[in-house]
Amino acid sequence: MISTGKGKVTELKLHSNNIEQGQKGRRGKRSGKVMMLLSVAFVSYMAFSLFNQFTRVDNMQSSMKTLQSQVAELQSRNEALRDEIKQIKSDSYIEQAAREQLGLVKPGETLVIPTQSEQGSTAVEQGNAAANNNNAAFEVKYKNIYD
Repeated sequence: MISTGKGKVTELKLHSNNIEQGQKGRRGKRSGKVMMLLSVAFVSYMAFSLFNQFTRVDNMQSSMKTLQSQVAELQSRNEALRDEIKQIKSDSYIEQAAREQLGLVKPGETLVIPTQSEQGSTAVEQGNAAANNNNAAFEVKYKNIYD
């Protein structure tokens, strides 16, 4: 800077100061807008992430409730099956199954097996025929496995 007088040097300094201040003002406005845009983007991202997390938690809670109800149902079914196993292992059930399914009898008992007539009549018709005739419409077989 070469100056012929003090006034010009001062002017140059003032002019250069004005230019620097104008550029700083423009940069400040640009950086402020960029910062504002970045802040809005960050807040939007955080809000979106928070919403997604709440949605996932809600879905997990509903699935947990469904699973808890299934567990309770299976526990009650398991308890019923355990009771049934206890009943099946009992002597009275074994005796009943032997009588009904295998046709076994105790000593001194007589097994009676009703048979249908040759005409293939129903039990109601057989009952009516037995009522009309004193003869039995069924055949009695005596079976004692211990004899």
